Amino acid sequence: MIFAHPLLNPMKLIICPLLFLSLISFTSLAQVQGIVTDDSQKPLEFVNVVLHDAKDSSMVKANVSDSKGQFEFTPMRSGEYFLLVNFIGYQEKRTDIFTYQIGTTFNVPPTVLMPQTNETQTVEVVYKKPLVQVEADKTIFNVEGTVNSVGLDALELLRKAPGVMVDNNNNISIKGRTGIQVYIDGKITPLDEAGLAALLKGMQSSNIESIEIITNPSAKYDAAGSAGIINIKLKKNKNHGTNGNIQLGYGIQKFSKYNGSLNINNRTAKFNVFAMYSHSEGKTWNWMNLDRIQVGSRFDQKTDNYNNDSDHNFKAGVDHYINDKNTIGVMISGNYGNGRSDNTSFTDITPLDATLWERQLQATNDNTSDRDNINANINYQFADTSGHSFTMDLDWGGYDIYNNSNQSNTYLYRDDTSPLDIDYRNNTLVEITIASAKGDYEQNLLKGKLGAGFKLSQVGTKNNYAFYNVSSNGEILDSLRSNLFDYQETIYAGYANYKRQFKKIGIQGGVRAEHTQSEGDLISYIVLTDEDKRNVQRGYLDWFPSAAMTYNHNDTNQFTITYSRRIDRPSYQDLNPFEYKLDELSYQAGNPFLQPQYGNIFELTYTYMYALNASLVYSYTQDYMTNVLDTANNQASFISMRNLGHETWVGVNLSAPIPLGKKINLFVNLNAGYKNIEGTLDGDRQVGVEIWSYSGFGQLTYNLPKSITLEASGWYSGPSVWGATFVNRAMGSMDIAAKKEFWGGAANLRLALGDIFYSNQWSSRSNSNGIDMRARGGWESRQFRVSFGYNFGNQYMKKSNRRSGADDLNSRVK
Repeated sequence: MIFAHPLLNPMKLIICPLLFLSLISFTSLAQVQGIVTDDSQKPLEFVNVVLHDAKDSSMVKANVSDSKGQFEFTPMRSGEYFLLVNFIGYQEKRTDIFTYQIGTTFNVPPTVLMPQTNETQTVEVVYKKPLVQVEADKTIFNVEGTVNSVGLDALELLRKAPGVMVDNNNNISIKGRTGIQVYIDGKITPLDEAGLAALLKGMQSSNIESIEIITNPSAKYDAAGSAGIINIKLKKNKNHGTNGNIQLGYGIQKFSKYNGSLNINNRTAKFNVFAMYSHSEGKTWNWMNLDRIQVGSRFDQKTDNYNNDSDHNFKAGVDHYINDKNTIGVMISGNYGNGRSDNTSFTDITPLDATLWERQLQATNDNTSDRDNINANINYQFADTSGHSFTMDLDWGGYDIYNNSNQSNTYLYRDDTSPLDIDYRNNTLVEITIASAKGDYEQNLLKGKLGAGFKLSQVGTKNNYAFYNVSSNGEILDSLRSNLFDYQETIYAGYANYKRQFKKIGIQGGVRAEHTQSEGDLISYIVLTDEDKRNVQRGYLDWFPSAAMTYNHNDTNQFTITYSRRIDRPSYQDLNPFEYKLDELSYQAGNPFLQPQYGNIFELTYTYMYALNASLVYSYTQDYMTNVLDTANNQASFISMRNLGHETWVGVNLSAPIPLGKKINLFVNLNAGYKNIEGTLDGDRQVGVEIWSYSGFGQLTYNLPKSITLEASGWYSGPSVWGATFVNRAMGSMDIAAKKEFWGGAANLRLALGDIFYSNQWSSRSNSNGIDMRARGGWESRQFRVSFGYNFGNQYMKKSNRRSGADDLNSRVK
């Protein structure tokens, strides 16, 4: 067993004070209270009462009046506040500004609402979203709420999201659990880790509105994702009139990076037309050292990798509001990217009884790639005033991924043996086509809400892998190492879900059924025997129950318990047995015989004052899928996805916003837990690891006069597990940033410096399957970034109260 121990790391200086502040800041407070009546002094029940900070009109808390018309709040700090009170059929009322002192009780004078008249004018209050919003079923990370997001891509943003970790291989986990399903605007991304990382790296923070983290989805959501769902919502303006935004960014460390984006929107009473385009390009560098002992020799490999990438993203669409009940929308989006990767490595091969290397492998790998993706969506939405609603989505998407790799391997010998050259070239073409139809219906039933729906999805992938041996006489196709792999998958799904509130107790329960049919064909270029042509067919029906219960003890204390059963199916590329070589002695291979993994997740959450959230999570995953390091041909090592026995995770999470004054705000998120992985390979080889781990994220924001904002944020991850055998050492990062608004708030300039301590470097150790490996690496994590943004057009007109079909689609995760 491996236990975490204190490390001398600058991030310790950040996490410890944040934890201390989170523990001392939530003390017993008094209240702001009052009563709402109509013009005849009759108390009004279920009136919306919202507490706002007077200095910037930001929303502090929301509540509703009880059966006696009474309401109460518990502000977190002293200051000046006002209330906005509204109820259907009555004029909205704004109270006078009042001063509240912490530790006292303030009685708001009785609020009298007058009946609605035709001359009533609507009061518009503009407020800034909090950095993190914690709701009953999800956590929302508002990217626009952080200055430090300047110049980052979507993958880097995920590192900052509360409870989310991204390791050195770009694998994503939530609260220590792997098996994440990533969506973009409610649409699944059917890519493996490498393809998903490339897509997210080409997506700039200036186009992202928020990141939703759903750890225990209900039956309405797809069952895929044993650890939950991450939905990246792209920006879409809802203001009337014509408006838009321009962003330009630049970053520098070892090499320069550039990015820019344009958003434009035109909204009327009947139509909303929107378009977005962004572009990023630049050169990056990363390094990696792999030092392994295997079969009596030491292989010490040092690698430098340079990437030059260019990405284009676009989205355009139109929503038509047919009438008050019906909306239809059409949207098209896509990503076009290309890049070049130059990889150089030196591997010293030394017998264990020698001090100097006996052989040295010098390898270069030049890879060019093209990644194209286009998606189309038609969305229809119906909603009436009696609680009936129906939405329908028709989606189509296509991915074309092409890679051409030229690899040169040269063995040098310390004696007089002549150098040995072994050169390869391979072409890889992957085509993925996705089509789906989805419908969701809801209606009121027995004082609750009944939901039901269906989904049909079909996915087809075509993979062509051509491997060539290269010599001075040219290149020859190696038919034994080249093959074709086609995969077809159809999923039929249906669900029913019901939720209801019983005074202080809310319940939700549902079940989802998914029937999966799949077929994979692996065909060698030359078919001589049955082994040269393999067909894998599967068909299975699974049931996925989910349940949740919420208990509102009072206005400041809430308890929630949830359960769900989830599934993770292998990615299409992981089923492909192609070999992706780093050099002749190191490569990665797919596995056409991978099985799905199933997880059961329980979570208990306590919420205090709609701000502090503490949760306890337990999950158990069967047929656990993970990367396993293994040996080949005595000297080579490779990584491949395998099914092991099981994974067990028990963890705790704490998150809270902590106001430290009128101008200073702090947000803290802390995680800790225990992970145990156990299983066997090839029926008899025991594989596994167990570890205690912990992580934290904190962000401090200081608002200065003259529209200047300063910000410091940092994250820290203690020892963790990658795959089934690698244990990662602690790592972390701290960023600082500043923002200045001018031209009446229409323009802003942001400056940021990332990883100021240069501590975002990884190190790992594995000792299993006859390989003792130490690995470490890093990248251009300490970067200076600058960004300029300008908002143009009508930014401040009253927003429409009607939700468009695309708005509903973007907030719905399948």
